[in-house]
Amino acid sequence: MIAIYWDNGVVVRANNFEIMLDPVIKTNKNSSIFISHAHRDHIYGLLNEYCLKYTTPQTIAIGEVLINKKIKNVLPCSYGERIEIQNLELQLINSGHVFGSASLIIRNKDVTLLYTGDFNFTKSLIQEAISPVECDIMIVEATYGKPGIVFPPREEVYVDIISWTAKIINNGFLPILLVYPLGKAQEITKLFNKFSSIPVVTHSRISKINEVIRSFGEDLIFYDLSEDGKELIESKDCVVLFPYNYNVDKLRAKYPNSKIGVITGWAAIYKNIKNTDISFPLSSHSDYPQLINFISKCNPKKVFTIHGYAKELAKSLRKIGIDAKSII
Repeated sequence: MIAIYWDNGVVVRANNFEIMLDPVIKTNKNSSIFISHAHRDHIYGLLNEYCLKYTTPQTIAIGEVLINKKIKNVLPCSYGERIEIQNLELQLINSGHVFGSASLIIRNKDVTLLYTGDFNFTKSLIQEAISPVECDIMIVEATYGKPGIVFPPREEVYVDIISWTAKIINNGFLPILLVYPLGKAQEITKLFNKFSSIPVVTHSRISKINEVIRSFGEDLIFYDLSEDGKELIESKDCVVLFPYNYNVDKLRAKYPNSKIGVITGWAAIYKNIKNTDISFPLSSHSDYPQLINFISKCNPKKVFTIHGYAKELAKSLRKIGIDAKSII
């Protein structure tokens, strides 16, 4: 018997074992905790010093940079590694979302549960796509789970980003791109490294994460904004990456001869995001067709949807004969 409910995060209970999946607040519960990746809205579980935590070595390393202290009582789990506890088996697999991100498989006798966390069913320059898992129960994120949300082919967006950047430089302006410090920043750094000769300058928040990821063997070439990047910025012969939530008005005041773009999956839905000059619809999540395709390939008997368009996705799944409901 597996019980699933919401308590500031998904809670799964089986065989006298309880685990919280990506708690959304700092929790004092005595459950074990699974952290799927190191985005700031997912690392509250790392702040609990007393509960045993399961996550990848990459997420631990990035998390320690983000919270600026050593994480205690955490078990680093490699992709594919199987952990036996209370007659259950836990296994982490690549979720395709960002560097070090993981989905969690829980096996209990004849029942297999898959918790996707944030995931991507499309390969990027940094991440392999998630692989389908035959399961009985699925807990799936529904960030873009609304019919009609479709991302353009990734390669087309890559071309658009490089073409726009080159045009801005040729016109004598400084191109600035707003990106998420974990995920999009590494993908865009790799994009310019691999397919252009344009140097990449990064804000310190991005540089710190890039350094951690480089320590795991990922080849990223970049220049920190406060160090080597100053001369490049003065020449305007580079692209500068700032964190997504950086104030656009402050950027325009500091760099008046700049053009600013933003890179986010929400650009597939909304226009004029953050009052920038251009937006590029590139996401580390799956779009609606990818969600439906992935869930179908996993062939679950029961689906719980969470976050984003959870109710809309559950409704769509019921229309194609899959037992599904939103958990929140």
